[in-house]
Amino acid sequence: MTFTVYENAVFHTLDPKNPTASSLVTSEGQIRFLGTVEAARKFAPRAHRVDLGGAHAMPGFADSHIHTAQLALRQAEVDLSPATSSTAVVALVAEHIAQLEPGDTTSWIFGGRWNHHGWTHPELPGRRELDAVTGSHPTALHHADLHTYWLNSAALGYLGIDAATADPAGGTIVRDASGAVTGILLEAAGFNAGRVLEEVTRDDLATLLPSTLRALVRQGITSIHDIDGMDAWDAFSDLHERRALPLRVNKIMPVAVLDRIIEQGVRTGQGDKWLRRGGVKIFSDGSLSSGTCLMHAPYGHSSSEGLAVTAPEELNRLVKLANHNGLTAAVHAIGDRAVSNALDAFEQAAGNHPSMPAGSNRIEHVQHIARRDLPRLAASGALACMQPASCTSDIELVNSLLGDHDVLSYAWASILNAGGAVSFSSDAPVEETNPFHGLHAGTTRQRPDGFPAGGWQPEEILTRPQALHAAATSHALATGEGHLKGTLETGKLADFIVVDRDPTTCPPHDLHSTYTLMTVIDGRIHWSD
Repeated sequence: MTFTVYENAVFHTLDPKNPTASSLVTSEGQIRFLGTVEAARKFAPRAHRVDLGGAHAMPGFADSHIHTAQLALRQAEVDLSPATSSTAVVALVAEHIAQLEPGDTTSWIFGGRWNHHGWTHPELPGRRELDAVTGSHPTALHHADLHTYWLNSAALGYLGIDAATADPAGGTIVRDASGAVTGILLEAAGFNAGRVLEEVTRDDLATLLPSTLRALVRQGITSIHDIDGMDAWDAFSDLHERRALPLRVNKIMPVAVLDRIIEQGVRTGQGDKWLRRGGVKIFSDGSLSSGTCLMHAPYGHSSSEGLAVTAPEELNRLVKLANHNGLTAAVHAIGDRAVSNALDAFEQAAGNHPSMPAGSNRIEHVQHIARRDLPRLAASGALACMQPASCTSDIELVNSLLGDHDVLSYAWASILNAGGAVSFSSDAPVEETNPFHGLHAGTTRQRPDGFPAGGWQPEEILTRPQALHAAATSHALATGEGHLKGTLETGKLADFIVVDRDPTTCPPHDLHSTYTLMTVIDGRIHWSD
């Protein structure tokens, strides 16, 4: 057995029984020993030694909710985030088309991160604006929140969408006063289009995914829970077969394939330490920025309560079907009513069949929750997968749309105080992937410039141990891998990072500029500054 000793460091293990060590010994991908430098050298006297120069180390981060395929494909998209109007978006698209090869009139144009809420005139745009510059190029532009698509006529034709096309359950094909489609697809209508477009972008994904994963490793991320489609599963599987996965992947699968994977015998937890099957993602609602998050009370100018992307009865059926066939459920729920519906479904599934799959059910986002549901969430055992960077991004939006609601928003402290479990994640590409940015937001409730003073809803600020646990440890509850990941302990996987300062005691605002010096996965250095 060949040993490697990583020594002369402060290892913050996040294990309360043994919180620090100065050396860590690895072999065959596992941690074999933790202790002093002297004791480690005695344990493995002929080992290869890596001197960490007195730096601080901790378990690797996990991003428990990331759209890895969409993050990778962003490299091939037109970045529309600078646009302050639909006219500016169209100009950016036209500039991109002008750079194509002469004679290219039919290649797809993809773009993303437009956000009409930040425009001078925040109305949803339409296909005719795009048609004027795109011509026969099929064009698909996704909103910053990933819940809305803006398509031109060529893309609508490719997808077979016209005035006669019925709205799908849980989605809307927006139409003008004459009944003609405008090119805007909301929620399930956009998700359905996205699944078709996976075939268009499959080759690009295979090309772009490896560099995207390596970038995550450089940021100290050693495990991800991918939330994209089966094209991502195929790309991960290809890398895994070639032993080219640079980090560990838990693949959450779309509900559209639920019947098929049950028939195939797929179960949560299948796989190995690099690539595992996760649960099934089911949408309970949409997003606040699209006006489709489902609330108990009306909100916004339309006085709507939002949209149940999956009707409660169907949500109950799907969660029960998944759980009773060995699959956990990952229910997307932004609004407080959507969270209530998810908890109803978990309770019904558990009541009818108390034996659960490996790992726990989970609720994705939990951006807004009714106070009365805090004990229900804790009792369900479901993991709340939350995005701290979205909290500080959404301050003005939440204040304007939900300021008069009796609701808890991004309430990770309240959830923990009630006995629940929280895992931090990025929801990239909605937010950036840097986990230290999330730690900063979770422990300050402020943006990097210090706004707002004292933090937004400061009663929800987390302590440093709580935030580190959410960023590096609790994700393993959802996958049933607590015996393998999340803390540095003998027998667990040797996944850790070395950082430029003490992440347990540095001033909260310094967390935003903290960075990773080295990433070790399976006992091997996968990246070093």
